[in-house]
Parts: sequence; structure tokens; C-alpha cells
Amino acid sequence: MELAKRLGLLLSLLVLGVSMQGCSFRDPFRIGFVGPMTGRFSDLGVHGRNGAVLAVEAINVSGGVNGQPFALLIEDDESTVPGALAAVERLLSQGVRLVLGPMTSTQVSAVLPAVDQAGGVCLSPTASSQTLDDRKDALFRIAPSVRFQVEVLAKRMLLDRRVRTLIIVWDAENEAYSRSYAEASAQAFIRRGGIVVAQHAFRSSRPSSWKHLAMPIFHAGPDAVLVVASAKDTAYFCQWLAKQGVTAALFTSFWARSPELLLYGGRTVEGLELVSAVDLEDSPLTMKAFVDKYRQRFGKLPNHAAVFSYEAVRLLERAMAQSLSAHLPLREALLLDHNLFGLTGPLRLNSNGDRLLPSMVEAVVQGRFHVVYRVGETG
Repeated sequence: MELAKRLGLLLSLLVLGVSMQGCSFRDPFRIGFVGPMTGRFSDLGVHGRNGAVLAVEAINVSGGVNGQPFALLIEDDESTVPGALAAVERLLSQGVRLVLGPMTSTQVSAVLPAVDQAGGVCLSPTASSQTLDDRKDALFRIAPSVRFQVEVLAKRMLLDRRVRTLIIVWDAENEAYSRSYAEASAQAFIRRGGIVVAQHAFRSSRPSSWKHLAMPIFHAGPDAVLVVASAKDTAYFCQWLAKQGVTAALFTSFWARSPELLLYGGRTVEGLELVSAVDLEDSPLTMKAFVDKYRQRFGKLPNHAAVFSYEAVRLLERAMAQSLSAHLPLREALLLDHNLFGLTGPLRLNSNGDRLLPSMVEAVVQGRFHVVYRVGETG
């Protein structure tokens, strides 16, 4: 853990130093990135940090905002609520009031009161639980709410895949997101005439808590299983189901939409479907350029956390400029229509700080995410 923190501090200094070479800047705007650099959800944190790094470097090379660069201070929340609280406390004690993150809804829910009380801003790239919808506080979000994703997924299951019986399993380690997604999915599925045979919570930190679920699922014989967990844990769970002879159709949430799902799941996640808001093979040149630059820099493909973190910093750039020129609080400036088009679509927030964004149904086909069809803007 201590090594990860030191590496995070070193990277923070490198981001500022490399992007300021040859430039004369005033004191930087400090952004505190809070994410899981270690622990079970580290794919979100590492990808999210990387995306933010690319955005900060691009902004600083172009002159910053009114001659002031962005400085990214990286804090590891260790994939836990206590870790997130400690990370935010460290930032607030240094006078940092702009938090990029946390990356999971549970951690966001935990730290939001402290950020709000300090008069700060909490801009989360990936927190999308509907328990965070429609709030007028310090929270602003780049990922769209699960409220709309579950409706699309229920229609896909029932109308296209002819699924009639469903079992849902969800990771209680990120309860604010997973429980919300599971319960909303169940309601949408039942409302359209489906039958939810059972819902099971497990803890990804305790493998014994989810391994015993495979046999009950096998004996229940549902048409489909919906797994709401991180990319790695979804992959491991799918492997375990396959070993136990479960042949049900597999679905997951946007949380698992990461290269790690394909890497660790292999053939056992082939055919798995989800509702996504990021297509890395989309045609716009901006997305292609981002993917190429990310792969060249970090040696792997980005996931949605990288994309949304990049977009979050770009939105901050525009909002900060507007805040300074119009003498507006940053919270107000973030809600303005900046006529800004990001990697995934318009970077536009509603009056509650929530994102409006189109989505798509994706399936894993031959080890890659394949778009089945697209859905209109939700929000």
C-alpha cells in the first residue's frame, strides 16, 4: 500500500513536470484524484488515473487555463470506504477542494458529506448508482445513471433473448452501485413479465461467499444469470459457473466493461451481454486518437474509466475557464452548456449534475466487445 502511495505521488509530480516543460506558468489548479490504485477494484482506479493524466498533460501543453496548469494529486482509496475517507481527508487538509473521483458509488456516497461541507466539488467519472440521481450538492457525474441502463437490459433479455427466468448476483463490496443495479434490474424484468428466481449478494473479498452460489444456480436452472461486479470478479464468477456446468445466458453491468473481463474470463465470457455507454471502436477520430495514444503510453487498451476520466478533466478545463471569466462558482460553471463534445458524446450535465448520454447493447464476440445495437440519448 505504501509503495502504491509513493508511486502515486511520483506520478503526480511527473504529470506536472512533464506537461510544464518549456512553459512559464502561475501556481497550478490542484485536482485530487481519488481512486482504487490497489485492491479488488484497481482496474477502475488505474485506468481512471491514466485517462486523467492524458487530459492534464494535453491541457498543460496547450497553456493551461488562463496560464495556470492543472496539477493532478493522486490518492489511493485502496478499494475500501475507510481508504476513500482517508484519501479525501488528506486532500482537504492540503486545501484541495476539487476531487476527481471516487470511482465507485459506495465510496462516493461515503466521502460526499465531507466534500460538500468543505464547499468542494466531487466530480466522479464512473459512479452511476441511481441512489445518486437528482441531487443538488457537491456531486457531478460523467457516467450515465444505471436507471436507464437496466430498462434497456430488461428489454434485451425479454424481447430479443427470450429470457423468462433470471437469477441476479451482486457484489456487496460496492453496495451503493450493485444493490441499486440488481434491484432496479429485477423490477424492470418483473414489470415486463419476467420471473426473478433469486437474488444473491456476495463479497468479492471473500471467494467462499460466492463460490457456493454456483450449485444453487445450477439446480435452479434459470434462463439467464446477471452478475453485477467488477470486471475481474465477473470473469472469475463466469469461470466458476462454467466449471459447475451452468449453461444459462450471461449478462453483466457496465461496471464490468473492461479489457480485464476479456483477459480473465476468456471463453467463459463469450456471448455475455451488457448495456454500455462507451464504444472504443467508434468511428470518430477523437476516440481513435485517444485509444491509440493510451495504448502507446500505457501498453494496453483503455476501459470506460479511462475514457470518462479524460472527459471529466476536459469538462473541468472548460468549466474552470468559464468560472474565472464570468466570476462564477465552479459548481455553477459545471452546469453550463459549454457546447463541448467529448469522446463519447456531448459533455452536458443536467441541473442535478448528471450526464445525458446515448448507450448501446454490447456482446462479447470472439474475445472483443461488439455493439449489437445503439439506443438513443438517456437522461
